[in-house]
Formats: sequence, structure tokens, C-alpha cells
Amino acid sequence: MKQAALRPTPAPHGGKLVQRVLDTKLVERALRAARTLPYLTVGREVIVNMEMIATGVLSPLEGFMGSKDYRSVLDRGRLADGLPWTMPITFSPSTHGREQTVEKLREGHEVALLDEESREPVAILHLEEIFSYDKDERAQKVFGTTDRKHPGVDHIYRNMGDLLLSGTIDLLRRTHWGPFEKYRLEPKETWRIFYEERKWETVVAFQTANPLHRGHEYLQKCAMELYDGLFIHPIVETTRKAYFRNEFRIMAYEAALDTYYPKDRVVLAPLRVTMNYAGPREAILHAIIRKNCGCTHLILGRDHAGFGKLYAPYAAQEIFKDYSPEEIGITPIFFKETFYCARCACMATEKTCPHGPEFHITMSGTGVQDMLRYGYLPPKEVLRPEVGQIIIQGIQPKGLNEEGQAIKPPADTVLGLFPSYVTHHRLGGAERQKPLDPATLTVRDIEAALQDVRENAATIYSDISEAIAHRFDTSRALENRQRSEALGEALKRQERLIEILEEKVEDAPETVPDPFMYQDKEEARKELEVARRIYKEMQKPLEPEEFRHRIWNPMEYERYTR
Repeated sequence: MKQAALRPTPAPHGGKLVQRVLDTKLVERALRAARTLPYLTVGREVIVNMEMIATGVLSPLEGFMGSKDYRSVLDRGRLADGLPWTMPITFSPSTHGREQTVEKLREGHEVALLDEESREPVAILHLEEIFSYDKDERAQKVFGTTDRKHPGVDHIYRNMGDLLLSGTIDLLRRTHWGPFEKYRLEPKETWRIFYEERKWETVVAFQTANPLHRGHEYLQKCAMELYDGLFIHPIVETTRKAYFRNEFRIMAYEAALDTYYPKDRVVLAPLRVTMNYAGPREAILHAIIRKNCGCTHLILGRDHAGFGKLYAPYAAQEIFKDYSPEEIGITPIFFKETFYCARCACMATEKTCPHGPEFHITMSGTGVQDMLRYGYLPPKEVLRPEVGQIIIQGIQPKGLNEEGQAIKPPADTVLGLFPSYVTHHRLGGAERQKPLDPATLTVRDIEAALQDVRENAATIYSDISEAIAHRFDTSRALENRQRSEALGEALKRQERLIEILEEKVEDAPETVPDPFMYQDKEEARKELEVARRIYKEMQKPLEPEEFRHRIWNPMEYERYTR
């Protein structure tokens, strides 16, 4: 875990927490005015962005970016005034049937923005600029690709028009968050909770779009050892179709927090923001969002906001080198990829664990998803059972296709969670003479790998502990007598076998007419030699009296307590 030496002083990005939610007293008049204004209908993503702008989540933005800020963000990763900012926050009305409406708009005018579903006014845009942009350039500079398989790239070409509209906004009403409404916390509320109610001085934020697995828990609790409070801020908007239903994910967080976290050290609230999967650029935006919520630190692990293998595993950490700690104003805490080590018997990373991959169970969000689709809860070392109980009911899509597969083939699930399965006979076991071909893996291999981990992950370290305690507990009150007795009986059997073999050697002829029916003396000697060697290799049974010599210098405790 890395962290900057300087502790930032909590302050919103740009120094001011923006508030563009219209005062209740002015809303009715604004609603009447909105019905007389030219209007555009907007979808959920635009509404979400407007709520974030208006409530200060995206401070210092007070509206949609103009051309100067837009160009500066694409080219420099900064607003035109130099403030760090890496993602364009813009409004581009879709051209589907709206060409004439957009053409009639004039800079300096006001435009009513209506919810495309309810047709009710949501906000008023104070139109300052209309400008064109290059979709290919935007895709390449923001995402590093123009491949439409990327959901963020596809959104540009599928949903965005040819013009961008900029200007400040006034939010007329907040949308209802449905099942998440009761969890909603705006920045002004998180600042109050963190610093006025909880009296925290430092707050570390954690973002995820996945259910809480043990790797997440490990990162969070490492941070909680150093900082006053933890802010779990899961995203409940996404551009991916195959995912967990968000209400189940929130319930799973609650299940984990209720059982495994101190309640006075954690705050949970969802974040409505559409994931762009822009990797390093999006990591900076996520840091700014948490800074605006009052956080002083942000946990960043492997492949933050990544998509497939488009970005380097730690690109989202490396980008912070492009900005000084003072101008970012929130300290990122960098972690390596986590895994469970059966030999260490705990969560670890490559920085803290010396053992080979044959002992490791990896934390793969995709692996967890497909394990659930195949109908199994991941092992307890990967996912708390309380979490698994809930999210297996919320995974989308469920079940298998006609070929008996989930979204990805069985090999991806096995390699995502249990990579040593193809190279070793069991977790922590002997290496296979020839690794298994991933292309040949089936659902049966998922079941075998899962069963192996369920049975052996917890026993590897406990077996080692028990074996050493058996030899070194000087008090024998806790000794497993059955083990010692069984070993003693095995030694007696071996002694009797040696006696028989000694007689056999003595009676064996030097040569025999049929080596398949009889043994000569040389062969009998070899047989006896092996039996004697086995006897020496066998553990000597430990009797209580044999431990007395270990306490060779007893002294009166009074001499040490006077």
C-alpha cells in the first residue's frame, strides 16, 4: 500500500461546493417559465449528470462544458484554467428527430430540459455555446480506442448528436432514486456526517461496481487501520448489460457491514453515475467526486474502471503521477492485486506473500459472476456467505445457455478464481506432469476446483499448525492421543515386519532357480534395507514423560516476581 506523505486538507475541488438546485421558493415560477421555453427531452444519463452538477458532486462545474474546457480536457486532462479534470462532461442532444429543435436554439437563451419519460421539466439550461466536435477524436482521446465493443465508445456513436450544448443549469427537481432513495447522500450531507456528526479528520473512500468480495474487504480494513472513517460509495448506474441487480448489491453490502464492520466507522451511500470504463482518466474523475464528498483518501486497486485488457493493470494508479498531490487534493492509496493465500491463511498481495501461485485463490469479479451463473457460491475465502446468499439471487443473466455455459466458458471461471487448478493436482499440492489444456475444461472442472478449495483452503495452514503443536507443546493436555497411539501401533507393526524380513534374509539362498517364484539373498537384503529405512523415517510417538527434558532449568517464579 502506497500513500503520499502529505495529508490533504479537506476542501471541494476548486475550493467551492457547487449548489445549482433551485430554491423551493423559486421552483414554481421556474416551472411556469419552463413551459414557455424551447425544450429538449433528455434521458437518464443526462439527468444523472445534471443532478451531480447541481448537488456539487462534480464541483467546480456549474453546467455542461464549453469548447475551451472541452478541448483542454481532451488535450491536457485539465480544465481551461488548469484545474485537473480528465473526463468531458457535456450535453449532446441525440439527432433522432431533434435536428430542427437544436437548429432553432440560440446562444444566450434558456432551454427547458424535460424528462423523456414523464415529459416533466427537470432543469433549465442557460445556453452559452453551441459547438461541433469530432466523435473519433473524443473516443480515441478519452478511451484510447474507437472500437464500438467498448460501451463508452458505443455510447458516443449511438446516443450522441453532432453538436454539444454548453451552459450553466438550474435543477428544478431531483428524480426519485427508487429503491436507493433512502440511501441517497449528497455532498453537503456527507460533509456534515463526516466532520460534524462523526468528528472524523480523515475519510477513505472505496468505490466498486461489484459485490463486496474478500479482496475489497481486505483493502478497506487495511485503510481503516490508518484512517478515521470508511465511505463505501458503490456505483448504481452502469453501461454493461450483464451485471448484478443494484438493489441486491446494496443489500449485500449491508449484510457484510452488519456482521463484519464496526458500524460507527463506516458510511454507505450509492453513487448515481454512469460508468464509462475509461480506465486512468475515469480514476481521476472518481477521485475528484470523492473529494467533493469530503473524503481525504481514495483506495485504488488493480484495473480501476478498466475494460477487458484495454488498459495496463495499474494505469489508473500511474496517471496520478501527472498531477501534484496539492492540485488533486485527495490522496490515492495504491494496492496491488489481492488474493487469498492458503499457506499464509489470510488475504495478501505480491508485496506481502512469499508463496507460489499453487497456494493462491484469486479475487476476480468476473469469476465470481460466472461462478454464480453456474449455480454455485464462491468459496468463503473469496466471498462472505452472507453476501453470496443475496447476490446469487440478483445476478443477471441467470443460468446457462443451450451449450451448458454461462456468458464465458468454464475455463475463464476456473482460471479467474483457481488458476493453479490447471497446473497442480490440488490447492497447494503437487505439480501436474502436464498442465491441463484450458480449452478442454468443462463444468465438471469448475465443480472439482471449487470442491478442492472448499475442502482444503482452510486445512493447509491448520495441518501445519497442528503438526508443529503436536511436537512442541510441552504440556500434553491438548495432545491428540489417537494420533500418537496410531503411530505407536504402526511402529510396532513395522518392527514385526523387520523381524520377519531378517529371518527371511537369513534363510534365503544365494541363488534361486526361478526369480519369479523365489527371492535370492541379495533381493531379500534390499527388501529388509527399505523396511529399516521406513522405520527410521517414521515419526517417533511422543509420550508425556519424553517432554520433561525440555524444561531443564526450572526456577521458582517468585524470583521473577519480587
